[in-house]
Amino acid sequence: MKVFLRDDTLRSLIYTPDASRAMALLGNTPDAYGQTWHLPSDDQRLTYRQFIELAADIFKVDPDYTVIKNWQLKLGGLFNKTIRDAAELLPRYKVDNIFVSNKFKQRFPAFEVTTFRQGLTAIRDEKR
Repeated sequence: MKVFLRDDTLRSLIYTPDASRAMALLGNTPDAYGQTWHLPSDDQRLTYRQFIELAADIFKVDPDYTVIKNWQLKLGGLFNKTIRDAAELLPRYKVDNIFVSNKFKQRFPAFEVTTFRQGLTAIRDEKR
């Protein structure tokens, strides 16, 4: 596994089924139109290091990963278009990237957000 730039910044990651349910909920709520919403994500903010360690624990594998430095990405981008195109995302890997979804959670208090552990466990169980 490769991590861009740093493994010690906090991340907000959303479980895709939660994103789908949240979008459907917003799309079917007339008073939600014309507003900006952050979709709900687990309030437990993890670094990539912590996320990888959690995933490794759940999947019973070693938490093996490499942090790719900025100079490595620039060099790789000279030869690989996908890496070059990823450059526009790099600023968000340098700092904590936290979504605050309080507005969504207040408007839809019954919406259950999948935790990192629950989501990773579900993915693991689907693979079996």
